[in-house]
Amino acid sequence: MFRPCAVSCAVLALATPSFAAINGFSETFAGGAANWRNFNGTATLGWSAAGGPSDGAFVTGQFNLASTTVGGFPPTVMRAAASYGSSNGGYVGNWITEGVTSVGFWFRHDLSESIALTGRFATPTNTPGASVVSSTLVASNTWTFVSFNVAQGSSDIISLGGGTYSAIFSNIGNIQLGFQVPPSLAGQNITGTFDMTGFTLTPAPGALALLGVGGLMRNRRR
Repeated sequence: MFRPCAVSCAVLALATPSFAAINGFSETFAGGAANWRNFNGTATLGWSAAGGPSDGAFVTGQFNLASTTVGGFPPTVMRAAASYGSSNGGYVGNWITEGVTSVGFWFRHDLSESIALTGRFATPTNTPGASVVSSTLVASNTWTFVSFNVAQGSSDIISLGGGTYSAIFSNIGNIQLGFQVPPSLAGQNITGTFDMTGFTLTPAPGALALLGVGGLMRNRRR
């Protein structure tokens, strides 16, 4: 009489490995910059072993605001790419089937004004890509946790760059993090310093896992 439950448990167990590639992916930079690069991808980010949240490790990028304009395209300050081998490709793959709905990380900067952070998530060829913006403002010299809701239909997603949600998030290979330049700082010869750590992907339960749980509940009622 336990056979139906055993079958449901087997389904649940089989569902779990399908999320193994990026389920719970977290880059703490404990061992170095993990091949994350600067604003234009020409140099590896700076790295500090301590000083981050809870005195952990973090990476650092710099960007000069002289070329920015009021209302202009948000500059990128750090990036990861499959072609760089960033984080050993731990975030690379199909975020839809793996159930990734949120991206979170700790961020700090030294600009004189608070900033809203932006992101771009793209295919390995870097096009098409989805642009996102966070509603969280990051104050100067303050470690702040920032997250992007990347579920389909999320208001954080402001553009799909001419592509579709499916085409982009089923094949993620590139990540760019940046910010919206405050009007009072646009065009100024100011080099900002930007720190980041704890980059984490949060998955939602998979359909097969939910099916398994449903089977368990039905058998329990019986």
